Amino acid sequence: MSNFDIFQNSGYINKRNRKRTLIVDVSDDNADNHLGGGTEFKIDLFEPLIIDKHSEVYLDNFLSFNSNIGQTPATSAFLLKINEFNMNSNVASSANNNQIFNSLIIPNEHKSVTNNHSAIVHKGKKFNYVCDINPQKLHSISGKVTDLSGAPIFHGIHTVNTFTYALTGITSGKLNRLIESGETFTSITGGAGGNLGGAAISGAFLATHLDTATTLHFSTNRLITTGAPDFASDEKTANFTDGTGLITFVIGATPVTITNGAGGDNPNLHLVNEPGRFIAEFSIVSRE
Repeated sequence: MSNFDIFQNSGYINKRNRKRTLIVDVSDDNADNHLGGGTEFKIDLFEPLIIDKHSEVYLDNFLSFNSNIGQTPATSAFLLKINEFNMNSNVASSANNNQIFNSLIIPNEHKSVTNNHSAIVHKGKKFNYVCDINPQKLHSISGKVTDLSGAPIFHGIHTVNTFTYALTGITSGKLNRLIESGETFTSITGGAGGNLGGAAISGAFLATHLDTATTLHFSTNRLITTGAPDFASDEKTANFTDGTGLITFVIGATPVTITNGAGGDNPNLHLVNEPGRFIAEFSIVSRE
């Protein structure tokens, strides 16, 4: 009897394939897995994953959708933790960053906010070793994904903002001022001056926008829903060619305003909203 025999699964044994693939697909389009909160996610496997031999786990691919751009040291990489994987990665950090301990570091290739609402492949060598794993049966996968500081890496840095939007179709030069990255707003009002959806929607801008910008990228604390004047939809996208008046992002004494009218400025405004999402592909290779 070998030293590993005591760990062998007494049930099903796969004698043909030494390699199995596990795909972890986490989207925050439901209330349980808001990636913008930087909290733990948990998802059930489609069918139980039976690991019948002592195996090695490798990361093959990592894709993200609506993640933060890598514009600061903290956002230069993802920290991925999978509770079911015994990651034994130590850390020696001059920044005293213990968040990295027992985590997998994935380079952040999302370099421009213009790539929001599209998939980003985070490059890195294929077949990155993650950990060893003993025989067991897994029914779910749980864990956490953050930036290097442990803060959310989706929908901006504010944990209350869990929805990412792009307002496109703005005529160049029709914004009233420069917008700094990270500026927060306390509400968005429509042409009639009322809050969208009947209640204040707060949020933050995800990048610096010149007054010549044709698209605004921002995140909010809740969905922009139907029932508001001129600027609202519960769909993934919406056209605003029939609106009139101003769309106002309320920011203290210097709000951001956009004229919304079919016959005047900015006649083709278009709102895009997609959830945050990441897909990680793992290879589990048995040790013969």
